[in-house]
Amino acid sequence: MTSNFIFRISSMLSLILFYLVLLIGLFTLIANGSYIWWPHSAFTNSLGEFEPLYGYMTLNFSQQPDLYTDKSFMVLSFISNLILFLFMLSFLWLLYRFLKNIYTDGLFMYENVSILFRMGIAFAVLGSAATYMDGLLLSKAMTALEISNASIGFSNIAYADFIIAGIVIMLIASALKTAANAVEENEKTI
Repeated sequence: MTSNFIFRISSMLSLILFYLVLLIGLFTLIANGSYIWWPHSAFTNSLGEFEPLYGYMTLNFSQQPDLYTDKSFMVLSFISNLILFLFMLSFLWLLYRFLKNIYTDGLFMYENVSILFRMGIAFAVLGSAATYMDGLLLSKAMTALEISNASIGFSNIAYADFIIAGIVIMLIASALKTAANAVEENEKTI
C-alpha cells in the first residue's frame, strides 16, 4: 500500500518537473535564439550580455571574451541547450509513464519494457550528445582563459557515462521483458 503511494507521488513529481523543465527550457531556448537571430532587440538587450551555461563549472570573466560574441559559439550553445532540453523532457516524461504504470498496473508489463528501452535510447543518444556538446563549449571557453604559470587540461569523455547508462537501462528492459513473459505465461496457466 505504501509503495503504491510512493510511486504515485513520484509519478506526480515527475510530471510537475516535466512542466517546470518545459517552461524553463523554452525560455532558455528563446533567450539563446534571440542572441543569435535578434541580437539588438529590446528583449535581448534586457537579458544583458551572452553567457552560456556549462554543466561542469562556472566561468566568470571580468570582461566578456570575444568568443562569446562569435555566432558559431552561440549556435553551438543553442544546440547544446536544445539537446539537453530534449533529453530532460524525454527522460521526465518516460519516468512519469513508467512510475504511473507501476502504481496502476504493476511492474511486469510489456509497456514498461518499451518505456525502459526508450529511456535507455534517450540516455545513450540524447544524454551523451548533450554532455559531449557541453564539453565542446567548455573546451572552447577554456581557450579564452589567460592563465600564466599553469595549464588546464580538459578531457571530454564524460559522455561515455550516458552511453553506459543507456546500455544498462536497455539490459534492464530486456530482463523485464523476460519477467513479463514469465508472468504472462503464469497467468495463462492459472
